[in-house]
Amino acid sequence: MSFSLGTRRTRVVAPVFVLSALLALLTLVLVPADPAHGSNGSTSACALQGTTGYTDEGQQTDYTRFQNPVGTKRVGVIYVDFPDATGTSLPLTPYYNQISGAADWMWKASNGKTWLDLRAPYGNWVRMPKNSTDYNWARGFSWETHRIYVKDALTGAADAGVDIAGYDMFYIVPTSTAAAISHTPTWVQNPANPTWVWNKATNAWVAIKWAVTFGQDMWHWGYKVADHETGHTFGLPDLYAFSGDQHQYVGGWDVMGKVSGQAPQFLGWHAWKFGWITDSQVSCLSTADTYSTTLNGVEYGGSGYKLAVIKTSATTAYVAESRKAANNDSNACATGVLIYKIDTSVTTGTGPIRVVSNPNAAAPTGNCTTLDMQTWKPGQTFQDDTARIRIHVNSSDAYNDTVWTYKW
Repeated sequence: MSFSLGTRRTRVVAPVFVLSALLALLTLVLVPADPAHGSNGSTSACALQGTTGYTDEGQQTDYTRFQNPVGTKRVGVIYVDFPDATGTSLPLTPYYNQISGAADWMWKASNGKTWLDLRAPYGNWVRMPKNSTDYNWARGFSWETHRIYVKDALTGAADAGVDIAGYDMFYIVPTSTAAAISHTPTWVQNPANPTWVWNKATNAWVAIKWAVTFGQDMWHWGYKVADHETGHTFGLPDLYAFSGDQHQYVGGWDVMGKVSGQAPQFLGWHAWKFGWITDSQVSCLSTADTYSTTLNGVEYGGSGYKLAVIKTSATTAYVAESRKAANNDSNACATGVLIYKIDTSVTTGTGPIRVVSNPNAAAPTGNCTTLDMQTWKPGQTFQDDTARIRIHVNSSDAYNDTVWTYKW
């Protein structure tokens, strides 16, 4: 269901306001990259350029390295076992069911823009040539070490008759007896050093570009770990912290943060980066001015405004979006306006997005954390005097929130 109710942006006269007083298991294996980025078509003045050379919050993504998030993604599910960890009994339905929900979640998250077409072309175990303990499945292992695992799995699948040329990416799922394959990292191609696998079905080499290599943590996180890791193939960084409090930056407000969060819908900034929403749905304030914008909840489709962005430098901005308890966020701890700061120069795992705390937020209950409660309600104002910006929540209803944004 799509809603786009009463969306608008107008200039307003600025009154004076006073400012109101287990995921570490998920990783992306990094490889050095050229900082050049390819455009997703945005021409907005608020479309900040990434500067890290790899996954970051830049509005433009290098699609020679990463996967374009729009459209149908053909995902080959390959099951692997090992000489020292043989596969469990057939059929493999429990393994498939553990991750297959990722497709519907992504479809809802994208409002029908992206579909993960999961197929398991070989309903048996592909035997890996080495013991599970010999793949050096340690946290922070190298891209090359990871590549060996991916190549072994897909070479085995091709030898078993799978036409690996028919897929955009692969989900490689290990037997539950392989305790050494513990965590779930994502493998992303290096175009300067392509990875080739001989495809018996076509008697030709196939370049392998993207793979999620699941670990035993899939039995804890469930299908949303597949959505998190697929987000890396789309160019997203991790939003949880690599040190200290893991969820100090965004809490459960995005699946790239806390996978099991109560409101895991991709942030509106990510929807814009993916091309799921357009420049026309972003109220951009890049020079001194004042706007009133009615924001439709990011959980809904439609053509209305989704983001109010105030650009504060070449790599930073404040963003306001409307969050509602609907669709992927049906269990949200709080609703209203979520305000966060973007910094496209900050690397993955060190806080490229940070939710702005509301001193008047409600106290957490149940499984909710303090950061999960940080929405802003009508009559409340956030102000950053150094950045010379202000965001005031003017009104709210079941589907929208109206904010006034100021830059001076």
